[in-house]
Amino acid sequence: MKRLVLFAGGLLIAAAMTFAGGTGEQTPASVEITKPVTIEFWHAMGGERIKLIQGIVDDFVKANPQITVNVQYAGSYDDILNKVKAASKAGNSPQVFQSYDISTLALARSGIITPISDIEKWDPIDWGAFFAPIRNYYSVGGKHYSMPFNSSTPLLFYNKTFFQQAGLDPNKPPKTYQEVIDIGRKLKAGMPSLKAAITWNLNDWFFEQWMCIMDSPFVNNNNGRTGELPTKALFNSAAGQQIISFWTGIEKDGLFLDVGPGWAPPRAALGSGEVAMIISSTSDVTQLTGLLQQKGWELGTGYMPRPEGAKGGVTIGGGSLWITNGHPNDELLAALKLVKYISSDGPQIAWHKGTGYFPVRKTAMDKLKTEGWFDSHPNYLVAFNQLLDSPSNYNTQGALLGVFPQVRKLVETGIQKVYAGNVTVKQMLDDAVQQTDGLMKEWNDLNG
Repeated sequence: MKRLVLFAGGLLIAAAMTFAGGTGEQTPASVEITKPVTIEFWHAMGGERIKLIQGIVDDFVKANPQITVNVQYAGSYDDILNKVKAASKAGNSPQVFQSYDISTLALARSGIITPISDIEKWDPIDWGAFFAPIRNYYSVGGKHYSMPFNSSTPLLFYNKTFFQQAGLDPNKPPKTYQEVIDIGRKLKAGMPSLKAAITWNLNDWFFEQWMCIMDSPFVNNNNGRTGELPTKALFNSAAGQQIISFWTGIEKDGLFLDVGPGWAPPRAALGSGEVAMIISSTSDVTQLTGLLQQKGWELGTGYMPRPEGAKGGVTIGGGSLWITNGHPNDELLAALKLVKYISSDGPQIAWHKGTGYFPVRKTAMDKLKTEGWFDSHPNYLVAFNQLLDSPSNYNTQGALLGVFPQVRKLVETGIQKVYAGNVTVKQMLDDAVQQTDGLMKEWNDLNG
């Protein structure tokens, strides 16, 4: 049966939802590749990461000579989603594409996806080898929809050299909000050249992560994780108010440098010495190590600073690999083999070393430990330990909602209004929650 569904709050697509290939026939028990197959793979990793991904795919093709993979950097996550939606509507979608964490529910309900659980019988996947927090994030209703690939959490990066010059212990980064303030003031006093003590970019991801750290739900119905779609936003709670009050308060006090949106400005601020600390993605470890080394400075890493007494932990960020429908079974099998290979130990180790994203598989992590990688590169281990130290519950698993990209914009715009003194923190959050509730109702009515 076909029905209309809303995808990412924008596009109506008519599709048969439950069948691989969109043919209306249930997937066969087995499929083989008996002739050359060509598939498309679109990703969102720019810069030096383009070469890393191409190298991984080249190795896959060498091991699977009947499969040709055309790899394309397709822009940002939002760019890819828009392009995939248009391509699916036109009937020429890529077999594999990368998307970010917050698109999970929208894609699962979009009608353009072949869930991996529907075809993994063709080439079985050992899900027990994956870290549970990563595996669970990309599961909806107990079904694996996509393949974990580039997994990250937020991390504190700091200039150890500046800490020493300011008379601070270079091995003790701030762990709490209050320590950020106390250490930030000492850095400003001891390093007059600093524009501010700390920065991070204007991105709701950090707000979401702090909600997880405070073990506070973002939306109702167990963060949308137990079968029922969320209907009420909850992030205007006391926890949400404390987070935004800290964020905007240190900006007002001159300890925080407002660099606006985008991931490059905070990296540049740390690399140039404008600030001594940033909060950014774990995927920046390799790049930031190099930036500081160019100046003769040493990089340190620490857990994301938390409100005093917070009992929660971080959740998964980054992205995963999705397989579209409407393709012949041999192409779907080739796509399955590709995403399975990218998540395997060798490619995950190469990806980790080249970026800082941590491996999605326990076996890959074990190999890195055995070879002594973390002994000589301890900054790469901090992110992994931070994830494992996080409790596992609905709050730390992260929220599922179909309008997440729009909600991020609401929060980010609200933060800017608080910066400008146009609204209070409570007014900003109450307004964002009210608008989120309306967006969720519209989306749920079309996708429930």
